[in-house]
Amino acid sequence: MRKINYSEIFAPYREDMERVEKAIRENFRSDVALIPDISSYLIGGGGKRIRPLLVIVAARLCGYTGGSRVIDYSVVVEYIHAATLLHDDVVDEADLRRGSLSSNIKYGNQASVLVGDFLFAKSFGLMSGGNDMRVVKSVSTATTRLAEGEVLQLSNTCDIETTEELYMDTILRKTAALMMSCLEIGAIIGGASEEKTKALCAYGKNIGLAFQLMDDALDYTADQEQWGKPVGADLAEGKITLPLIRTYSVSGNKERELIRKALEDDDNSKENFKIVLDIIERRDAITYTTDRARSLAEEAKLKLSHFSPSPHLEALHDLASYIVERKD
Repeated sequence: MRKINYSEIFAPYREDMERVEKAIRENFRSDVALIPDISSYLIGGGGKRIRPLLVIVAARLCGYTGGSRVIDYSVVVEYIHAATLLHDDVVDEADLRRGSLSSNIKYGNQASVLVGDFLFAKSFGLMSGGNDMRVVKSVSTATTRLAEGEVLQLSNTCDIETTEELYMDTILRKTAALMMSCLEIGAIIGGASEEKTKALCAYGKNIGLAFQLMDDALDYTADQEQWGKPVGADLAEGKITLPLIRTYSVSGNKERELIRKALEDDDNSKENFKIVLDIIERRDAITYTTDRARSLAEEAKLKLSHFSPSPHLEALHDLASYIVERKD
């Protein structure tokens, strides 16, 4: 199987993505000094810009040939993503983001939340300039679902009885909804038919779910330096993700009791993580999770059967493969 290299997927869209990068930095200018400081710290701290790239590739696939709208809308989705990271790190009391201190540790919780609010507001201001209510509706729906997903996740913290069905609904809202919107925006500005727009949204849903499931698996198995944040953070924060849900569902009473004790223990010890990881590995729950992700990625490719072969279609196929092969 051909190894998928993200830089090779990215390369044909480099010119557009450089325009996006420039617009990202120009649009968080403010005479309130802390706003550009925190925005620049977060957005300049790495990240592959997958969401803006999805907007651009989908637009090109659907026939979009130029102009500034694709750049503006790409900035919108990246700002929304960045705002959620700022808020998430406060909720999760995170220490690291992409290998550096998280913004809430560097600047404080209050500032991080308020700058996240600024980025949300800025994104909707940028959308209003495009004067396309279909895009506004798409992004509004995605941000609403995203907030619902975050609340669902918070509500189920440390609830080991969380079902796989409920968890998949949570990540559909929390992660996949914004990726679906990225593809839908590209279809809208590319003038795609309703059939093709729905196909792209279905692709976005599947790769969004696959993306989160791979995050779930990597949180237990990744190299911490490469991962950019503490391995085992989900367990320490009481997040019930698919590897743990699967493990608990197929474990005996003794193993279940060990998992419950680890979740109830406030010291977040490495010993607890090792105990739980050993059970997860014995129950083959990482393989179960990654297999689900790979199946979703393959389904995503099939959703694009309405499109004729092209370099842009190949890029979306490769992005689906990359999402389930990545190690960070």
